[in-house]
Amino acid sequence: MKNMPKVKKMWVVLISALLMLSLVIVGCNANNKTEQSKKGKYPEKPLTMVIPFGAGGGTDQVARMLAGIMEKDFGQPIICVNKTGGAGAIGYTETANAKPDGYNIVLSTSNISTIKATGNSQLTYQDFEPIIAVNFDAPALMVKADSPYKTAKELLDYAKKNPKKLNVGTGTPGGLWHVGVIKLEKEAGVLFNIVPSTTGGASASVSLLGGHVDAIVIPPNEAIAQIKSGEFRMLGTMTPERLKDFPDVPTFNEMGYNVVILSLRGYLAPKGTPAEVVKVLHDHLKKAMENEKYINYMKDQVSNIIYMDSAKYKEYLAKEYESYTKLIEEAGLAKK
Repeated sequence: MKNMPKVKKMWVVLISALLMLSLVIVGCNANNKTEQSKKGKYPEKPLTMVIPFGAGGGTDQVARMLAGIMEKDFGQPIICVNKTGGAGAIGYTETANAKPDGYNIVLSTSNISTIKATGNSQLTYQDFEPIIAVNFDAPALMVKADSPYKTAKELLDYAKKNPKKLNVGTGTPGGLWHVGVIKLEKEAGVLFNIVPSTTGGASASVSLLGGHVDAIVIPPNEAIAQIKSGEFRMLGTMTPERLKDFPDVPTFNEMGYNVVILSLRGYLAPKGTPAEVVKVLHDHLKKAMENEKYINYMKDQVSNIIYMDSAKYKEYLAKEYESYTKLIEEAGLAKK
């Protein structure tokens, strides 16, 4: 009986400790719920979609088409913003420096695999979280309908005899289309007066229309209106095989020149964007890609749909970065 007070005291201490612990747990749960309510459910505000090239070009067209479709199910406005310059480097930098919260993405091209080698930026695909690949394009050599050059051979023969006399317009300086022109020069043993555009392929198309250049090297979809109207004539494509939309236009490979240039478009988010947010973006963009409006638009623009999920896209970018770095070195455009 003498031990009873001691036992009682122990029980009081134990119960007090349990009460304190339960209060701590309740407090933690309350804090977690408060934190979760602060975070809310993604998305809660508008999404900024950066386009690293000028209005009217192929990348701009694809971005705005997908944004318009995606916005209907996304639940928030999608704001497309053109940030041009540095062969895409300005736009990539804008996104890389943004908060990794899922509200900033960029529609990338294969220029993400060239801008470091060409000295435009120190950024690579490793500074981003790949979301999804959506489409690819390849450049072609084009002239105006009234050009004296009916074939690529005629144009290259003239260029060989008259170095630097032919003005050839193309995309942004150090960009992939620019690399393609230099690759063609080396393969054909010619020298053009290359005239890169500051904003992208669409302005190169305007230069050809205005007679400021003799030829251009850009993807067909960036001059599709002029091709369909007969104002431009395609002389050769930088694709492994003939394009199904232009079966009569030969590839440079067929002509004996090893010139194959492909640019993959896909979406990237800032490094550190949560995986679950990347998944939400992926799913919404994939659904937009499957929309008939997008599919028909791609057909009409003679552009090419391709799908890769985040993992496959990242794997592709690693290989592309390695191969295009080598290509740029061979083209003599590499800078440290």
